[in-house]
Amino acid sequence: MQINKPPSNGHLFAYKWKSRHRPLTKKAFISRLAQAARDAGEDPLQGHGIWIGSTLEYLLCGVSLETVKVTGRWASDAFILYLRKHAQILAPYLQAIPELHHAIATSTMCVH
Repeated sequence: MQINKPPSNGHLFAYKWKSRHRPLTKKAFISRLAQAARDAGEDPLQGHGIWIGSTLEYLLCGVSLETVKVTGRWASDAFILYLRKHAQILAPYLQAIPELHHAIATSTMCVH
């Protein structure tokens, strides 16, 4: 807000573009994140990659699986399949937090 100085009656996440303020769109947000990643020498994330990263961050901070599911708007068991696919990423963190490891293992290994 200090950089873009949006007007008080404008969009909350407005930014300057050609001397005018624009509302921040998903496309513009993803584009800016991609440029920041490239500038840092990293591969850009797509929208789903951001969702994955935020979900993992919540889990690693100890947020319950049910809360993460609701927060991430996971309406089906896709959430459980998603966790199975990312076991390699989670493994080192889960080993450090036994309670979290148990909760995720119980949720992903049980047949619903």
